Amino acid sequence: MLVPSKELTTRARAEGFAVGAFNAVNMESAQAIFAAAEETRSPFIIQITQTTLNYTEPEELFALIKARGEKTNVPYAIHLDHGRSFDICMRFLRLGVTSLMIDGSLQADGKTPRTYEENVDVTRRVVEAAHAVGVTVEAEIGRLGQVAGEAEGADLLTDPKQAARFVADTGVDMLAVAIGTTHGLYKGTPYIAHDRLAEIGKAVPIPLVMHGGTGVPDADVRKAIPLGIAKINIDTQIRVAFYGAVIEQVHAVEKEFAKVDAEGGVRKYDIRKILAPARDAMREAIIDRMKVFGSPGKA
Repeated sequence: MLVPSKELTTRARAEGFAVGAFNAVNMESAQAIFAAAEETRSPFIIQITQTTLNYTEPEELFALIKARGEKTNVPYAIHLDHGRSFDICMRFLRLGVTSLMIDGSLQADGKTPRTYEENVDVTRRVVEAAHAVGVTVEAEIGRLGQVAGEAEGADLLTDPKQAARFVADTGVDMLAVAIGTTHGLYKGTPYIAHDRLAEIGKAVPIPLVMHGGTGVPDADVRKAIPLGIAKINIDTQIRVAFYGAVIEQVHAVEKEFAKVDAEGGVRKYDIRKILAPARDAMREAIIDRMKVFGSPGKA
């Protein structure tokens, strides 16, 4: 059942759980996400990133996700993660996403910071277009990055007053906030600024989003949810699970080939022997996060 992300995350914030938002890059990862959600009865968001454009045509991946989604009775949304420009957001909007993120905190190059005014301008334009067709919009204020403590990360962390002003200026439905999380893996144990998050949660009534969810200690995740976090992005943990399973299966196949060669047999190449276990490993990793987020049984 395909729905706007706002429907899922608004309920999540009100009821005290978080919706997992998981990135799909191919058929196996998409299948793993759906299977995990169906097994746990968890509402979820399946995400496509702008960087998918460097790997495959998003239209192809989107069609695959939609085909798999027609078989499920678990509520889910299809989301564009980190759209860097108005034009990119419009391309995915035309594909039929039910929510999208305009990352107006950075320029289209993904590196150069935008000013507050520039962020508001591009975000407001995306909101106007998306809301006209009932699509949820996520935006970002602050700069993601690992910090040693709230004092040391003051320049990166989201300012509560500015966040409230930004929501009022743009009309966004979900807000990604900088509270000490970062994309990818962490160096050591990350510091999560829960006190700052609590202030943001009081100032901003809409669902808040945690990016960089992989590697955040379970206790910190659970503590963040009652403070307003209603959507948590997970990508790297899925990749790590995939890599681990692929490496293990490749080694197993190499041993099998060595035995076949020794016996004078003929090798049989079946990539499904590698991809099927990798898909199962991704499913297990996703289920693990869903349980921490408190979403099982919420479908």
